[in-house]
Amino acid sequence: MSEADRVLAGQPYRERGMGGFGSFLLEYLPEESRQKLLEGVVFRTVPKNKFIFEEGQSADYICVILSGRVKLSRFDAEGRESIVMILSEHDTIWESLFLYGGVFPYSAVTMTDVRVGKIYLRNFYHILDNREAALQIVTLLSRKLHDANERNLILSTQDPLSRIAGFLLYSAERSEDGELKLRLEDIAAANGLRMETVSRKLKLLREAGIVRRSGNGKLRILRESALREIFRGQAEQEEEK
Repeated sequence: MSEADRVLAGQPYRERGMGGFGSFLLEYLPEESRQKLLEGVVFRTVPKNKFIFEEGQSADYICVILSGRVKLSRFDAEGRESIVMILSEHDTIWESLFLYGGVFPYSAVTMTDVRVGKIYLRNFYHILDNREAALQIVTLLSRKLHDANERNLILSTQDPLSRIAGFLLYSAERSEDGELKLRLEDIAAANGLRMETVSRKLKLLREAGIVRRSGNGKLRILRESALREIFRGQAEQEEEK
């Protein structure tokens, strides 16, 4: 742990930006349980395009993203990437909580410089003795399942334009400022599409005034209702088949 980290570790969580550490996981824990948990946090800064952990690595900690953006990816035998999810500040990678002795099913790759806090499971399990904390964990699991169902619905949509529309809506709901920091290759990898296909469909959306490019690798939704109509309309058609 660096000197800066040791200073941070000695400060009360509210004074060191632990509102920034306020992922759902920590927001919902009782104060006493939260403070006990934070005593064992290990901080780490990871440069852009580096692994926080790799697929198959021992899943013995929960990872809270303090700043930056991270993609959860799987790679096939030929090195092709498939993005499972894109995460940002306040998000938590905590599936390992119920994988005692297990491994991570994907790799976590930084898309920017990233600051993370690691909570080792050996420091976490004791809080489950607290009934309120345990009930909140069940709530969080329900949220996680709902999120997974949303992603599955998007990926089950056969029409590429509809799939992209659903993904942009999904990403916008998780954006703090409404700006989507998504490169072409990220959208393609997250949705199982070719980059050329994504480029053509985004051009259609831009020409229709539904989205606009707001910078390199950045998009902003201008007409959310139109985007939602594209996604829901196609999904309803497929349900009727």
